Amino acid sequence: MKHIITKYSILPFILKKSKLSPLTLLIFLLTSYSYAQTGNINGKVTTSDGEPAEFSTVNLNGDRFTLVDHNGKFSFQGLSVGEYTIEVSFVGLESKKKTVHLKDGDKITINFELPASSNTLNEFMVVGDKYSVTSRKESPYVARLPIKNLENPQVYSVVDIELINEQMALTLEESFRNVPGAAPAKTGAGMPAFFSRGFQTSDNLRNGLATSLKTGIDLVMVERVETIKGPSSTLFGSSMVSFGGLVNYVTKKPYQAFGGEVSYLQGSWDLSRLTADINTPLDKENNLLFRFNTAFQKENNFQDQGHGTTLVAAPSLSYQVNDRLTLRLDADVQQYKGTANTAWAVNSGVTLSSYDELPIAYERSLIDDSFVGKQSSSNVFLQAEYKLSENWTSTTNYAYANGEYNDLLYNNQYWISNTEVRRAMGVFSPDKTGRKQFQQNFTGDFKIGSVRNRLVIGLDYIDQFRNMKYSYVWLDTVNVMEATPDIRLQSLENTLGEMATPARLSKQRSYGAYFSDVLNLSDRLIAMISLRADRFANKGTYYPLTQQTTGSYYQTAFSPKLGLVYQPIKEKVSLFANYMNGFKNVGNAAQPDGTISVFKPQQANQLEGGIKLDLLDNKLNATVSYYDIQVSNSTRAETREDGMTYTVQDGTQQSRGIEVEVIGNPFPGFNFVTGYGYNDNEYIKAAENLIGKRALGTPEHVANAWLSYSLINGNLKGLGFGAGAIYVSDVFYNDTNTFTLPSYTVLDATVFYNQPKYRISFKANNLTDEHYWISDGYYVRPQKPAHFLTSFTFKF
Repeated sequence: MKHIITKYSILPFILKKSKLSPLTLLIFLLTSYSYAQTGNINGKVTTSDGEPAEFSTVNLNGDRFTLVDHNGKFSFQGLSVGEYTIEVSFVGLESKKKTVHLKDGDKITINFELPASSNTLNEFMVVGDKYSVTSRKESPYVARLPIKNLENPQVYSVVDIELINEQMALTLEESFRNVPGAAPAKTGAGMPAFFSRGFQTSDNLRNGLATSLKTGIDLVMVERVETIKGPSSTLFGSSMVSFGGLVNYVTKKPYQAFGGEVSYLQGSWDLSRLTADINTPLDKENNLLFRFNTAFQKENNFQDQGHGTTLVAAPSLSYQVNDRLTLRLDADVQQYKGTANTAWAVNSGVTLSSYDELPIAYERSLIDDSFVGKQSSSNVFLQAEYKLSENWTSTTNYAYANGEYNDLLYNNQYWISNTEVRRAMGVFSPDKTGRKQFQQNFTGDFKIGSVRNRLVIGLDYIDQFRNMKYSYVWLDTVNVMEATPDIRLQSLENTLGEMATPARLSKQRSYGAYFSDVLNLSDRLIAMISLRADRFANKGTYYPLTQQTTGSYYQTAFSPKLGLVYQPIKEKVSLFANYMNGFKNVGNAAQPDGTISVFKPQQANQLEGGIKLDLLDNKLNATVSYYDIQVSNSTRAETREDGMTYTVQDGTQQSRGIEVEVIGNPFPGFNFVTGYGYNDNEYIKAAENLIGKRALGTPEHVANAWLSYSLINGNLKGLGFGAGAIYVSDVFYNDTNTFTLPSYTVLDATVFYNQPKYRISFKANNLTDEHYWISDGYYVRPQKPAHFLTSFTFKF
């Protein structure tokens, strides 16, 4: 949210102190003479009984926001001349809009009255400040433009902070249970991931920019989680997305009042968690705002061995320099110390057909508490947003992300027969990764003739590296039907001391330029035209011991995106279709005859169509879509007549399916989120044993639902109940599709009592004590059986 104030000219500040990009500064200088004509818009928002409607949101033209103060007043100052639409909203109530034309020197006063009493507003506040269904879907990140869900031909889902708090979710992967068609997973080293539309998504964007994680993502600093479906390389490049979609988590931002909360949570297996969220203005004018989120957590594993401690710190600073320039700085540091989760794998020696048939107790880990490692992740984000004119805005972003494994001891357990497990340890000592991303966007809202254009033009640069030293140690082989021999950290260290493990450093850079234009061809017909040009430079892998570099290559890719939206009932029903592209860079391959094959980027092309609904005065939102994704330029192994195996690039794969999402608030106090996804995928042209087979870890059916109700009247107002479930069908765990992870259904329920100053919550997870496993397509991880959480939150 923005609080607009102009106390001094921007020009001296920019010339003397600003560190904006030269291009941004040049455009400012060329257009500075158009800024002389300004005016102010002030007003007051009251309830039907004449009381100030404190905490109402005032929206100016969809891109500036402020909160109504305790007197009911709001203000936007130093505005350019022109037409403005002011919209006032409060959670659970119908919004009010008015349009004014501002002339040079005008000081317009415009007042609003909300159709509710002050007591009614208080009742809504007690329920939990829930967002309206429509606002839950609004996002400036999905299209890199401020367009509404019904105007966007893409499909995406949003999990907001209200749902996160209600479900008492602690980690990013827990939020994935609310995403249609998404099956939660974890990577081999334990990073959050999920399967969507037949592909795995494991990298995660932060506020639309790059991360480089070596820990999980704690939700204490997260405002909302956005999942964009389908191949999305046009606006987001290839480094951080999969062909099934991408995840963007949005961090908490400062706001214009002192406030916050402190919470303590306890749970099963000695879970103890303390969190704090503190926000405060740093000056009287509310131009400089600060927010700090932190969490400390300790927990034992539900299995017989395993434990960990997590620490998170996330500061955020916002500075409204004047009515045109806003500077933002935020960061987060996450640290984990403890045992790594056990990663199980099944080899060809196993003759059983499903993981639940393996003869080992669910709570057995076959590891030891002495194998303690350290993991850390950190992110820094800088942004300068500058209003160039009434129609154009410049946004300069810089993100730095760093992750590190410091003696991460990664437990690998391989089933080599129906009763035998070969234990191994992967040791990262160390493994450091980093990404630097610079991004410059210019967004405009203008007309060419009668056609409205909303355009983003962007430049993107990413520099990334990985510096690692990795050792793999076979420990022993055990029979799970017998007593398990003890293993200790000391024996592993003795083995490592005798091993020679060379370090290696790899570097890549990518240079991207893109545009996306949303054209209102009429008041009901909208077209989207987008294109990206991307140059990828793999600098190769450098080995310090030999001082050699191998594997360098360069590739150029173009990524188009087209979309069409037609609204037969304006702002209520939207028919949409899209063509979306994704690409992955593919390195050169050395062939057995001594030649080097130079490959093209792997491509994924999606065709999708469906319908979006926004009905019942913004209380019911639904999306139904059908998609077809065709993957080409995949590499595969081919054995030729000479008996040698070559790498060729003619592999193809198809993934198609249906997704449905329905979210609603049909009457006060009751909310629901439901979703379903069906996916059919197969390898079309591939290695002989893969043709017609399904990709590993990809479920055919995923369904989710969450329903909650809060009392908003009477002596027990604020008392609420919630319940939900997720169903994931069985998945194949080997290439030949003969071994499966069984399907599962997990039921959760919560009871909470929410008041303006405090909140008490109780949650029961996995009520039926389901034993189930998730996978990243290679490793398998058992999940928590029935467990419980309880928390107390003090709000101020």
